[in-house]
Amino acid sequence: MTQKVIGILGGMGPAATLELFTRIIDNTAAEADQEHVNMIIINDPQIPDRSKYILEDGASPIPKLIENLNKLFYAGADVAVIPCMTAHSFINELNKTSPIPIINAISLVEEHIQTEYPSFNKVGLLATNGSVHSGVYQRYISKEIVVPEKAGQMEVMDIIYGNEGIKSGNTSSEVTDRIRDVTDKLKKEDIEAVIAGCTELSLVMDEKSIDIPVIDPITLLAKKVVMLGNNYATKLNNR
Repeated sequence: MTQKVIGILGGMGPAATLELFTRIIDNTAAEADQEHVNMIIINDPQIPDRSKYILEDGASPIPKLIENLNKLFYAGADVAVIPCMTAHSFINELNKTSPIPIINAISLVEEHIQTEYPSFNKVGLLATNGSVHSGVYQRYISKEIVVPEKAGQMEVMDIIYGNEGIKSGNTSSEVTDRIRDVTDKLKKEDIEAVIAGCTELSLVMDEKSIDIPVIDPITLLAKKVVMLGNNYATKLNNR
Protein backbone atom coordinates (compact mmCIF):
# COMPACT_ATOMS: atom_id res chain seq x y z
CA MET A 1 0.00 0.00 0.00
CA THR A 2 1.36 3.40 -0.96
CA GLN A 3 1.95 5.68 1.99
CA LYS A 4 -0.04 8.88 1.71
CA VAL A 5 0.58 12.31 3.18
CA ILE A 6 -2.47 13.25 5.22
CA GLY A 7 -3.67 16.84 5.44
CA ILE A 8 -5.68 17.86 8.49
CA LEU A 9 -7.89 20.90 7.98
CA GLY A 10 -8.31 22.00 11.58
CA GLY A 11 -9.02 24.95 13.81
CA MET A 12 -12.74 24.15 14.21
CA GLY A 13 -11.88 24.09 17.11
CA PRO A 14 -8.20 23.83 17.98
CA ALA A 15 -8.68 21.37 20.86
CA ALA A 16 -10.60 19.02 18.57
CA THR A 17 -7.80 19.24 16.00
CA LEU A 18 -5.26 18.36 18.68
CA GLU A 19 -7.43 15.44 19.79
CA LEU A 20 -7.49 13.97 16.28
CA PHE A 21 -3.71 14.33 16.02
CA THR A 22 -3.29 12.64 19.41
CA ARG A 23 -5.56 9.74 18.50
CA ILE A 24 -3.72 9.20 15.21
CA ILE A 25 -0.49 8.84 17.18
CA ASP A 26 -2.13 6.62 19.80
CA ASN A 27 -3.54 4.28 17.13
CA THR A 28 -0.23 3.88 15.29
CA ALA A 29 1.73 0.77 16.22
CA ALA A 30 5.05 2.53 15.70
CA GLU A 31 8.34 1.69 17.36
CA ALA A 32 10.29 4.55 15.77
CA ASP A 33 9.60 8.08 14.55
CA GLN A 34 9.89 6.94 10.95
CA GLU A 35 6.91 4.60 11.38
CA HIS A 36 4.42 7.37 12.14
CA VAL A 37 2.02 8.98 9.67
CA ASN A 38 3.28 11.90 7.58
CA MET A 39 0.83 14.72 8.28
CA ILE A 40 0.39 18.37 7.40
CA ILE A 41 -1.85 20.31 9.78
CA ILE A 42 -3.55 23.64 9.17
CA ASN A 43 -5.09 25.09 12.32
CA ASP A 44 -7.24 27.99 11.09
CA PRO A 45 -9.59 29.28 13.83
CA GLN A 46 -10.71 32.15 11.56
CA ILE A 47 -12.98 29.88 9.52
CA PRO A 48 -16.54 31.26 10.01
CA ASP A 49 -18.84 29.33 12.32
CA ARG A 50 -20.49 26.47 10.49
CA SER A 51 -23.73 26.40 12.49
CA LYS A 52 -24.24 30.15 12.17
CA TYR A 53 -23.93 29.82 8.40
CA ILE A 54 -26.44 26.97 8.27
CA LEU A 55 -28.97 28.49 10.68
CA GLU A 56 -28.54 32.26 10.73
CA ASP A 57 -27.33 33.27 7.28
CA GLY A 58 -23.89 33.97 8.73
CA ALA A 59 -20.67 34.23 6.76
CA SER A 60 -19.97 31.17 4.62
CA PRO A 61 -17.09 28.97 5.81
CA ILE A 62 -16.80 27.37 2.37
CA PRO A 63 -14.34 29.85 0.76
CA LYS A 64 -11.98 29.52 3.75
CA LEU A 65 -12.30 25.74 3.70
CA ILE A 66 -11.45 25.61 0.01
CA GLU A 67 -8.55 28.03 0.51
CA ASN A 68 -7.10 25.75 3.18
CA LEU A 69 -7.65 22.60 1.11
CA ASN A 70 -5.57 24.24 -1.60
CA LYS A 71 -2.87 25.08 0.93
CA LEU A 72 -2.76 21.45 2.03
CA PHE A 73 -2.47 20.35 -1.60
CA TYR A 74 0.39 22.73 -2.37
CA ALA A 75 2.12 21.67 0.86
CA GLY A 76 2.12 18.07 -0.39
CA ALA A 77 -0.98 16.42 1.08
CA ASP A 78 -2.51 13.54 -0.90
CA VAL A 79 -5.80 13.41 1.00
CA ALA A 80 -7.58 15.64 3.52
CA VAL A 81 -9.51 15.05 6.71
CA ILE A 82 -11.69 17.58 8.54
CA PRO A 83 -12.14 17.01 12.28
CA CYS A 84 -15.20 19.31 12.40
CA MET A 85 -18.33 17.22 11.88
CA THR A 86 -20.60 20.19 11.13
CA ALA A 87 -18.30 21.09 8.22
CA HIS A 88 -19.24 17.72 6.71
CA SER A 89 -22.56 19.36 5.84
CA PHE A 90 -20.66 20.87 2.89
CA ILE A 91 -18.46 17.89 2.03
CA ASN A 92 -20.07 17.18 -1.34
CA GLU A 93 -19.58 20.79 -2.42
CA LEU A 94 -16.01 20.82 -1.09
CA ASN A 95 -15.10 17.59 -2.88
CA LYS A 96 -16.22 19.10 -6.18
CA THR A 97 -13.68 21.92 -5.77
CA SER A 98 -10.92 20.45 -3.61
CA PRO A 99 -7.68 19.47 -5.40
CA ILE A 100 -7.39 16.46 -3.08
CA PRO A 101 -10.07 13.99 -1.91
CA ILE A 102 -11.66 14.50 1.51
CA ILE A 103 -12.39 11.51 3.73
CA ASN A 104 -16.01 11.54 4.87
CA ALA A 105 -15.96 10.82 8.61
CA ILE A 106 -19.73 10.36 8.77
CA SER A 107 -19.55 7.63 6.12
CA LEU A 108 -17.06 5.93 8.43
CA VAL A 109 -19.70 6.05 11.16
CA GLU A 110 -22.17 4.26 8.89
CA GLU A 111 -19.56 1.59 8.03
CA HIS A 112 -18.81 1.11 11.73
CA ILE A 113 -22.48 0.74 12.67
CA GLN A 114 -23.10 -1.77 9.89
CA THR A 115 -20.06 -3.80 10.94
CA GLU A 116 -20.30 -3.64 14.72
CA TYR A 117 -24.01 -3.06 15.40
CA PRO A 118 -25.95 -4.38 12.38
CA SER A 119 -28.96 -5.37 14.50
CA PHE A 120 -29.41 -1.95 16.10
CA ASN A 121 -32.48 -0.02 15.00
CA LYS A 122 -32.16 3.35 16.72
CA VAL A 123 -29.06 5.45 17.32
CA GLY A 124 -28.94 8.66 19.33
CA LEU A 125 -27.16 11.74 18.01
CA LEU A 126 -25.60 14.54 20.04
CA ALA A 127 -24.42 17.23 17.64
CA THR A 128 -24.54 20.95 16.90
CA ASN A 129 -27.71 22.68 15.77
CA GLY A 130 -26.07 23.04 12.38
CA SER A 131 -25.53 19.31 11.95
CA VAL A 132 -29.02 18.50 13.23
CA HIS A 133 -30.64 21.09 10.96
CA SER A 134 -28.65 20.11 7.86
CA GLY A 135 -29.46 16.42 8.32
CA VAL A 136 -25.89 15.50 7.46
CA TYR A 137 -25.93 12.37 9.64
CA GLN A 138 -29.28 11.22 8.24
CA ARG A 139 -27.81 11.68 4.76
CA TYR A 140 -25.23 8.93 5.31
CA ILE A 141 -26.53 6.74 8.14
CA SER A 142 -29.21 4.17 7.40
CA LYS A 143 -30.35 3.55 10.99
CA GLU A 144 -33.10 5.64 12.58
CA ILE A 145 -31.48 8.63 14.26
CA VAL A 146 -32.95 10.13 17.42
CA VAL A 147 -31.97 13.66 18.50
CA PRO A 148 -32.78 15.42 21.78
CA GLU A 149 -35.98 17.37 22.17
CA LYS A 150 -35.70 21.17 22.16
CA ALA A 151 -34.52 21.67 25.74
CA GLY A 152 -32.05 18.81 25.45
CA GLN A 153 -30.63 20.22 22.21
CA MET A 154 -30.23 23.62 23.87
CA GLU A 155 -28.30 21.87 26.64
CA VAL A 156 -26.02 20.16 24.09
CA MET A 157 -25.27 23.52 22.46
CA ASP A 158 -24.51 25.10 25.85
CA ILE A 159 -22.21 22.20 26.71
CA ILE A 160 -20.29 22.85 23.48
CA TYR A 161 -20.45 26.65 23.12
CA GLY A 162 -21.39 28.04 26.55
CA ASN A 163 -19.18 30.10 28.85
CA GLU A 164 -18.54 26.91 30.83
CA GLY A 165 -18.54 24.76 27.72
CA ILE A 166 -15.99 22.58 25.98
CA LYS A 167 -14.91 25.22 23.46
CA SER A 168 -14.01 27.39 26.46
CA GLY A 169 -11.67 24.64 27.66
CA ASN A 170 -13.97 22.96 30.17
CA THR A 171 -13.74 19.17 29.96
CA SER A 172 -14.46 18.54 33.64
CA SER A 173 -16.51 15.73 35.13
CA GLU A 174 -19.39 18.17 35.50
CA VAL A 175 -19.56 18.43 31.69
CA THR A 176 -19.56 14.65 31.40
CA ASP A 177 -22.41 14.52 33.92
CA ARG A 178 -24.43 16.97 31.83
CA ILE A 179 -23.88 14.89 28.69
CA ARG A 180 -24.93 11.77 30.55
CA ASP A 181 -28.16 13.45 31.62
CA VAL A 182 -29.02 14.32 28.01
CA THR A 183 -28.17 10.79 26.88
CA ASP A 184 -30.28 9.25 29.66
CA LYS A 185 -33.30 11.08 28.26
CA LEU A 186 -32.54 9.74 24.79
CA LYS A 187 -32.41 6.21 26.20
CA LYS A 188 -36.13 6.53 26.91
CA GLU A 189 -36.55 6.62 23.10
CA ASP A 190 -34.99 3.13 22.95
CA ILE A 191 -31.68 4.16 21.43
CA GLU A 192 -29.08 1.39 21.46
CA ALA A 193 -25.98 3.55 20.90
CA VAL A 194 -25.15 7.23 20.73
CA ILE A 195 -22.98 9.18 18.29
CA ALA A 196 -20.60 11.82 19.66
CA GLY A 197 -21.60 13.92 16.67
CA CYS A 198 -19.55 17.03 17.44
CA THR A 199 -15.81 16.68 17.77
CA GLU A 200 -15.73 18.54 21.09
CA LEU A 201 -18.14 16.02 22.59
CA SER A 202 -15.68 13.21 21.99
CA LEU A 203 -13.44 14.91 24.56
CA VAL A 204 -15.94 14.14 27.33
CA MET A 205 -17.96 11.12 26.15
CA ASP A 206 -17.05 7.48 26.70
CA GLU A 207 -18.90 4.25 27.36
CA LYS A 208 -17.90 4.23 31.04
CA SER A 209 -19.89 7.40 31.62
CA ILE A 210 -22.70 6.88 29.09
CA ASP A 211 -23.32 3.15 29.70
CA ILE A 212 -24.26 2.35 26.08
CA PRO A 213 -21.99 2.13 23.03
CA VAL A 214 -20.54 5.53 22.09
CA ILE A 215 -19.74 5.88 18.40
CA ASP A 216 -16.93 8.40 18.05
CA PRO A 217 -16.25 9.74 14.54
CA ILE A 218 -12.87 11.13 15.60
CA THR A 219 -11.56 7.72 16.66
CA LEU A 220 -12.85 6.20 13.42
CA LEU A 221 -11.24 9.00 11.43
CA ALA A 222 -7.94 8.56 13.27
CA LYS A 223 -7.87 4.84 12.46
CA LYS A 224 -8.67 5.54 8.82
CA VAL A 225 -5.79 8.03 8.67
CA VAL A 226 -3.41 5.43 10.09
CA MET A 227 -4.53 2.90 7.47
CA LEU A 228 -3.95 5.38 4.65
CA GLY A 229 -0.84 6.99 6.04
CA ASN A 230 1.39 4.02 6.72
CA ASN A 231 1.80 0.26 6.52
CA TYR A 232 1.65 -0.40 10.25
CA ALA A 233 -1.31 -1.96 12.02
CA THR A 234 -3.51 0.21 14.20
CA LYS A 235 -3.45 -0.48 17.88
CA LEU A 236 -6.55 -2.10 19.26
CA ASN A 237 -7.33 0.73 21.63
CA ASN A 238 -10.53 2.66 21.31
CA ARG A 239 -9.32 5.81 22.96
